[in-house]
Amino acid sequence: MRRDGEPRRTLLVIDDEPAWRSLYRLEFESRFKVIEAADGRDGLEKLESSLPDLVILDLAMPRMDGARFLACLQDKGVRTPVIVCSALEAEAQPLERPSVRVVPKSTDLTELSRAVLTLSSVPR
Repeated sequence: MRRDGEPRRTLLVIDDEPAWRSLYRLEFESRFKVIEAADGRDGLEKLESSLPDLVILDLAMPRMDGARFLACLQDKGVRTPVIVCSALEAEAQPLERPSVRVVPKSTDLTELSRAVLTLSSVPR
């Protein structure tokens, strides 16, 4: 919970499905300034203007998928925590590392909310 006068933290949500982006926005907009991107390429463009405090990332997307987006972050030396939220958990598990968590994509946002709470408190 932020106190008055504290800057609002930023959450970048990257998912090609507008319904998922909307669900995440509704869940987290009370705690974060939520920025949306429709795919990895759009997400990288959003990073050009400001670095978010946390990213929620889908894995399977057109133009640039989540795995490629993560590789680009690593190439750029960006250490922003990322939550890979995907129905393709088996494919996503190899991407997990200290700053990357993998959670199942589900309308029950309990596990995602737990990961957001954990990773948003990790210093970069």
